[in-house]
Amino acid sequence: MFSCKIIVSVLFLFFIAKTNSDENYLKATTGSNDFDVLIFTQHWPQTVCYTWKENEASHTCSLPTKRDEWTIHGIWPSQYHKIGPQFCNKSMPFNPSALKLIETELQEKWIDIENGKTSYSLWKHEWDKHGTCAATVEHLNSEVKYFKEGLNLLTKYDMKNVLVQENIIPGQTYNTSDILNAIERILGKRGSLFCIKNKDTGESYIFEIRICFDKMLQLINCDETYEYPTNCDLSGYVTYPDKLPQGHNVAQKLQIQNVLKYCLFINFWRIFYNRIVS
Repeated sequence: MFSCKIIVSVLFLFFIAKTNSDENYLKATTGSNDFDVLIFTQHWPQTVCYTWKENEASHTCSLPTKRDEWTIHGIWPSQYHKIGPQFCNKSMPFNPSALKLIETELQEKWIDIENGKTSYSLWKHEWDKHGTCAATVEHLNSEVKYFKEGLNLLTKYDMKNVLVQENIIPGQTYNTSDILNAIERILGKRGSLFCIKNKDTGESYIFEIRICFDKMLQLINCDETYEYPTNCDLSGYVTYPDKLPQGHNVAQKLQIQNVLKYCLFINFWRIFYNRIVS
């Protein structure tokens, strides 16, 4: 077994690398609050839950009542070929009471799948990060308008209904390009497809689908958006899971977590002891 000293050193190097990565990401997203396109993002709850459980073995999920339904991730104002703008207006703080009349519908269609977070955490995050930037558009210039429009777009462009028209249904595996082509045939515009890969099996799962609108909320092609058309293998296959994907090694992750906790405990007391005796 690796010594605690080696493990802690590796964790330290990872922390430094992660910090540098975050700084680079932030640099990439700063700048003008103007934007070119609104990206409406729907995600597939089964894969979102899988990803959440992969991050931490003890995580649980809140899935929609109807397990074959796509749910809303957000409406994201974006500049071409970039991420953002984000967090545009601190003078427009999230107010949960503004959503009381549509809260029941939001809880089913804009659900926070990652269970265990504070109430309204997903809605607050989406409003603070994206809604305050979208507010320069008249149809989205208040909290209730932003979230109502998300519900309206889901009703009109629900990916469950779009995909089933091309006989793409949960529980099957499809060529990535076939899914992208299906979206274009039904909507008449090009969207984007994003996947999550199972690190143990190499299998890719549908994670989310993005379609794009101009500032008048007219459907347009997503051609100029960041990571268009996909992060999946364009010539490969992707699974549209009908249930929570299996294969994440929870037992192994718990073992690793316990080792790390033990190492941190030992190193803490070593430092504490050295300070006392020195």
